[in-house]
Amino acid sequence: MESKDRFKGIFQGVIDIVALIDNEHNILMVNRAFEKLFKKFADECIGQKCHVIIRNKETFCEDCPIEKKIGSNIYDKLLIPVGSDNVSMTRHPIYNDRGVLQGTFVIGRIVTSELKMTRELQHQGRLKIMGGLASSIVHEIKNPLAGIGLMTLSVMERLKKKDIIYQDLESISHEVQRLERLLEGLTNFAKPSLFELKKTSIHHFIDITIKLLNKKLSAGKIKVNKKYDAKVPTILIDPSKMQQVFFNILLNSITAMPNGGEINIKTSIFHEEIAEDIKKEWVLITVQDTGTGIKKEDLAYIFDPFFSKSPKGTGLGLSNVYKIIELHNGSVTVQSEEGVGTIVKIYIPII
Repeated sequence: MESKDRFKGIFQGVIDIVALIDNEHNILMVNRAFEKLFKKFADECIGQKCHVIIRNKETFCEDCPIEKKIGSNIYDKLLIPVGSDNVSMTRHPIYNDRGVLQGTFVIGRIVTSELKMTRELQHQGRLKIMGGLASSIVHEIKNPLAGIGLMTLSVMERLKKKDIIYQDLESISHEVQRLERLLEGLTNFAKPSLFELKKTSIHHFIDITIKLLNKKLSAGKIKVNKKYDAKVPTILIDPSKMQQVFFNILLNSITAMPNGGEINIKTSIFHEEIAEDIKKEWVLITVQDTGTGIKKEDLAYIFDPFFSKSPKGTGLGLSNVYKIIELHNGSVTVQSEEGVGTIVKIYIPII
């Protein structure tokens, strides 16, 4: 009896998520960490099927070790979503003295922050590589392109506007200008200019950007709804770069609503608990549209340079947004559902 109580004490004291499951998929024991994760008391879990509680499925899982009966000491790890968390679970088979499978011991750990950090590090690595590549491209193309532009204009000056060749040269000139704008975007991405931080109202620059895009909004039959929190203070930002951020985000929303729609812009103060009695404050800007949304498989790449699904897009808009917000010591996240719309959240620290 004493050893059984000692086992229960050790079982409950484990900080990881643990559960004991028999060969009929019934949960025999769970610890406090398991209860907390699944928001259920032990009494509600014990006797229930593991696939019902852990993975919210009515039938056993295809990769279930109890069904496979593989003679291995440790089974592959599973990564499963539980609410807003990602949980890594390892299932250890339990054998008796004769080598017969008796059940499974499940150990889990929340890895949400680790996965997020890994993704961010991978993204930063890609940005660094692409930044170097962009710098090389600009260096190699800029001068020859300027020469083409000047020669084109020189020939155009010798011709009449009604001349067919003049019209062809005019098209070439427009394309040269478009490429020069692309190179300018690449330059900003590869080597952003120095920041000029000023204590500014974020609402002021959102309003200015909306005004700049007013013709496009009207033409696209898009309504903008604003909900500003009066308690949001002035913050240290680079005004021109922050305006670029809002311009790119709103332009993406407009492009995603070819048949009209709504853009909802909201500001608020977000409190993040760093540790006990230590909190960090952010200004949170949320931009939500009712557009076509982004495919699930594309979401992981939207901040990558040159990634664009738009025929007219350069794929540098959101890359620059990410870089500018990062240089403000902030962060940007995107949630989207195809056919429903997109939500962009920008966090800027209050200093």
